[in-house]
Amino acid sequence: MACHFFLATVPAGTDLYHGTSKSETVTGMEWLAFEPEHALIFAYAQQGPSSRDSNGLSKGEKGNVDNIVIGQEAEKRHSQLPLRPQETDEEAKYGYLHTYSPKRPLHLLYIDGLSAGKTSNGTLDTQDMLLLNLTDSNTPMGRELERAHGLCNLTATLWQGKFDGILRMEGGFEIILCDFERHVQRINVIPVSAEEPHDRFADGPEGWAYLKAVTSRYHGIGGDRVMLDYENFVSVFAYPDIDGLFVNDVQSDYAMPRLQNISDSDRLRVKDDVTAMILHKDWSTEKESRDWQAVADMVVQRYSKPLRFLYTSKDVRDNKDSLVAYLKVQLRPFIDPTDRNVTLETQRCVAQVMPSHPSTPQSSASLAHLALYTVANHICDTLLTALSITLPPQSHMRNQAIELIDRLVEYLQWTTWKDCGGCTDEEICFIPIWPLGTHEDHAHPQCRSEGQPSTGYWGTGE
Repeated sequence: MACHFFLATVPAGTDLYHGTSKSETVTGMEWLAFEPEHALIFAYAQQGPSSRDSNGLSKGEKGNVDNIVIGQEAEKRHSQLPLRPQETDEEAKYGYLHTYSPKRPLHLLYIDGLSAGKTSNGTLDTQDMLLLNLTDSNTPMGRELERAHGLCNLTATLWQGKFDGILRMEGGFEIILCDFERHVQRINVIPVSAEEPHDRFADGPEGWAYLKAVTSRYHGIGGDRVMLDYENFVSVFAYPDIDGLFVNDVQSDYAMPRLQNISDSDRLRVKDDVTAMILHKDWSTEKESRDWQAVADMVVQRYSKPLRFLYTSKDVRDNKDSLVAYLKVQLRPFIDPTDRNVTLETQRCVAQVMPSHPSTPQSSASLAHLALYTVANHICDTLLTALSITLPPQSHMRNQAIELIDRLVEYLQWTTWKDCGGCTDEEICFIPIWPLGTHEDHAHPQCRSEGQPSTGYWGTGE
């Protein structure tokens, strides 16, 4: 589930892509992809006359969506529709891949997580339950057209036109842009041969190219194509008095958050804070801020492998002397053996990954600073405590030290510990990416080659 809201900027001149059945320049509200392989999924010829149903979808579109497949599950619906229904009176020869570029920097609201995944697992909770108060998401494609219109309506009304669209992720990252004519210019348009979507994306090279493109962005969109404001964001996890986040029906190998069982008043409180963040933002006076993502990456890079080793190494876990020796090496830069002081040792340890900041954040510190300080302090305090209780006079407490380390690892749940390792050039490290993936893929990601992904993780939305 998406749990955070960020303000984001896409620089002017960034290439963005749109796939459609029409060659005409897009107007009004539509979507844009960051990867051309993502947009190509929708660049197919419209088949047959258009006859809209009660959901605003044409018969041709519904058929195409049912038949676009990536991997082996041809019978599963799983790709996002173009947001505006397409009309055609005769069979077209081509689909079209459009390239657009922002005329000026785009200002966006980034809803994190897999927030464009049309699933029953809570991926849409922050939009449907918190921002839009939609109730029934069981219609085809989860009422995506209504959702997009609702979000753009919020930008124009409650949020006073302070930004231009919504940034989300499904397979790849995408933008719901509320006004194409105003914000972007078309760079080019390329016809795409009109093979049937079923044939093009069922175990085919196009579908495999799409998966390789989106999995290459596990660690970010890349190329500074999106810049987030880390100093000001809203996180559902920052409300300690909100109950019920982890009381839900999601089936996974560890607890997942959802908004379905938190109170209406708590949802409104978070929405009000999102609105306040947006209205207080002055895009005209951008100031240089700390790259808190880089700080978070540094924390993970320093401690990910040592913690995994402590969690999995039988020799270290079973032998007190080995445990003590390993912890001493990790913590040696922060310990004065002639004058042990756990408070000072913890401060030195935290400062190593958070330089040029107070050892204890002030009340005015950003949420990112507070969150990173809390995590870094927890890591340092746990490791220093584990070392202290395995040294004389408490050297018999090896089991307690191991328990402390295990609880820390289970608390952090870092994604680096699910990394596949060295996949070959024509393999991807596969995790569930809507609409593909199984529960086993989530619990134990593995290197996969073309044609292997299957479904089952995402519930009734697949």
